[in-house]
Amino acid sequence: MNKAFIRTAALALLASTAAFPAFAQLSAKGGAIIINSDKLEVIDAQNEALFTGRVDAVQDDARLRADKLDVLFDKKTAKGDAANQPGAGWGDVKTIIATGNVYYVTPKQIAKAEKAVYDVVKDQVVMSGNVIVTQGKNVIRGNKLVLQISTGRAVFNTIKTDGTPAGRVRAAFFPAKKEKPASEDQAN
Repeated sequence: MNKAFIRTAALALLASTAAFPAFAQLSAKGGAIIINSDKLEVIDAQNEALFTGRVDAVQDDARLRADKLDVLFDKKTAKGDAANQPGAGWGDVKTIIATGNVYYVTPKQIAKAEKAVYDVVKDQVVMSGNVIVTQGKNVIRGNKLVLQISTGRAVFNTIKTDGTPAGRVRAAFFPAKKEKPASEDQAN
């Protein structure tokens, strides 16, 4: 498991969950994002879309699940002519917050946490609460993962939001099995 895997998992989990902007990506393959939830509340005065209840966002081969997905938009980047339509003049995504049973799943990796926050201004993704990132048999566990998107720097730690320690970071890495050359199989 390498930095690219951790970066990809965390970035894809949060940077791509909003259904509104055209550039949103859950999957590297792109395409339409389909979001299902029990409820969608649009809070126009706050430039906010709140999906609640078994939120399931799917794009091609990638899936994001959470109890709640809160998408906040930056009104400063809104287009003036669309401002009269609810949600249409909100501008670019500013923050995406996924809470409760957060899972990001692709064919090769899974990231799980209690909460995940993507902050566009800080260029950062923070996953917190029993964070588990897996790829095959490889696993990293901690209480918090902070990913600086532009640099690709990922830091796992065990500090809770109140500043107290919550155990230790744990990782298990398993080497890939090497296949025997055909000549060795024939000799036996």
